[in-house]
Amino acid sequence: MNISMIGRHLIRIKVLQTLYAYKRTENPEFENFNKELEFSLKKSYEQYLMFLLILVEIRRYAEMRIGQIKERQIKNDAAWQRIQRLADNRVLLQLENNAQLQKIIEHEKISLVNYQIPFKKIFNTIIDSETESYNEYIASEDTYKNDNNFIRVVLQNIIAESELLADTFEDNSIFWNDDVDSVISMVEKTIKSFSEKNPEGGEILPMFADADTHDFGFTLFIKTLNSWDELTPYIQKNLKNWELERVAEMDIIIMHLALTEMIVFKEIPIPVSMNEYVELAKWYSTQNSGKFVNGVLHKVSEELKSEGKIKKVGRGLIEKL
Repeated sequence: MNISMIGRHLIRIKVLQTLYAYKRTENPEFENFNKELEFSLKKSYEQYLMFLLILVEIRRYAEMRIGQIKERQIKNDAAWQRIQRLADNRVLLQLENNAQLQKIIEHEKISLVNYQIPFKKIFNTIIDSETESYNEYIASEDTYKNDNNFIRVVLQNIIAESELLADTFEDNSIFWNDDVDSVISMVEKTIKSFSEKNPEGGEILPMFADADTHDFGFTLFIKTLNSWDELTPYIQKNLKNWELERVAEMDIIIMHLALTEMIVFKEIPIPVSMNEYVELAKWYSTQNSGKFVNGVLHKVSEELKSEGKIKKVGRGLIEKL
């Protein structure tokens, strides 16, 4: 599989957060923060698995509720028939039968023990009589495509928007808020790639695509720290009328990360690095940080290129002499 749950975009976010915490700690120990970076990436993957397990449990819970309703002395066929389409969802059945998912969940010890209250709330929200998406689903043609589309709607509109689930995740992981969009998008990609002909649906994304992706964040973290003193004068010289002390700390960290990436990772095009970190500046720093960071990075990168400190290799990346 060419894609993984954790790609470079999410890794950059994690390295930024770790480096920010490192710089704000008095007498920080590198090894502790290196372990923190590894832990935060692992938690992101656990959340990906957690979402998949929630989907599996939704189908199982639907089947259990149908059984409970049928056993009531006062029969209510409409109540269990409304849930039946969810219990029969082909994508959920594929996830439940996916041996790879079962193996990974067992290995990572993923459990919903602490999530029963938000999980039941999610289930009730899905089948609520006023839920337009579910009404449309049970009224639609009984096809695999409709099953697949509905599960992705549930992910985006119900699971991802559940405040109770978010609060529960936050109680168990400080990394939830920043991960939710990235994790949900990867769960969607997993579901979308499933094939109706495959009893197990398809592959579950690995944590990393390869060793290079795994090493990217740790290399970026340590190389940024090592090159800090060397790159600071370049940044300071291109601040125009700003003094370094007046620039937002997050902006400084983002620029150091961007420049280090440009220097160290010779296969990554400069515009790719530039765009990634400008977007991080917009998201994590001040209102004007995107434009400010973009301007400084452009000037410093040109200077470093002229000095031969930024050299790109690979097709379309080799700088013209």
